[in-house]
Amino acid sequence: MKPSRWFPRRFMRAFRLLLAGWFVFSARVVAQQLPAPSPIVRVTKIADRIEWVEFRSRVLARTKRFCAVLPANYRRTRGDWPILYLLHGRGRHERTLIDDRSCRKILLQASFVMILPQGDDGWYVDSPVRPQDRYASYLAEVMHLTAGRYRLSESPSKRALAGWSMGGYGAVRFAQTHPGRFGLVASIIGLVDFPRTGLPSGQSYPVPIERFGTAPDVWARFNPIHSVGKLRGSRIVLIAADKAFDRTMNENFRRELSRCGLCPDWVLLSGGHTFSVVRQALQIVIGRTARFFFPTRRDGE
Repeated sequence: MKPSRWFPRRFMRAFRLLLAGWFVFSARVVAQQLPAPSPIVRVTKIADRIEWVEFRSRVLARTKRFCAVLPANYRRTRGDWPILYLLHGRGRHERTLIDDRSCRKILLQASFVMILPQGDDGWYVDSPVRPQDRYASYLAEVMHLTAGRYRLSESPSKRALAGWSMGGYGAVRFAQTHPGRFGLVASIIGLVDFPRTGLPSGQSYPVPIERFGTAPDVWARFNPIHSVGKLRGSRIVLIAADKAFDRTMNENFRRELSRCGLCPDWVLLSGGHTFSVVRQALQIVIGRTARFFFPTRRDGE
């Protein structure tokens, strides 16, 4: 008896149907595992191509805000937009750069989306002593919400994370706890060898014990200098100021990066731990981020 010529065809047809069903099932499982987007409460257009968004944070259980700065050619019908998340410093807020005329001009010249989250005094970490203050998880929530709303890229080659002062610390620390997610990480006068004691006089900062507690071993777990290897694969931009209290922290961090075979873009500006230095550094970060996203263009700093 000759074997049926139809058996292989019927077998392959059944196999393809089974495989297609498996993919549909898997996609539904993944979709069910993802958290639902946090509900948006209000969107205010505060300037051309700038949105101020209020939303109900599921992580912090209260209303929070972020600003979105959109490029001139932005269209919601297109996906995969390059994105820079920009974290503010202590005592500042999500509108600090927006409300400053010179900074706003720099932001609006960018050819990629920027998200500026409200970070309060949370240091962008899940506090080891205040379980309700989960600011790292909250930052991840903002990223999840904005990725869908603005159709942002998930490719590390089109994702960057930056911040100044407390936000510089937060950007580096978040990138370390999410290795491989950001192709570029930038810190402006960031506290990148912190929390800790034992720094030279005039080169230290009081540890917020209400955020980090009092245990030095816990501080060490939150100090970015002990996890520099997790930045491998990312371009690192480190901007310090010659008269700033954080200069030693940044020099320590730079040395540790070099010791681990990582070579950051190092910039030492003239000035202190001031907002005028942030203004100057912002132009540098925007320019280097543009060249990282679009290496064939000639975007100036």
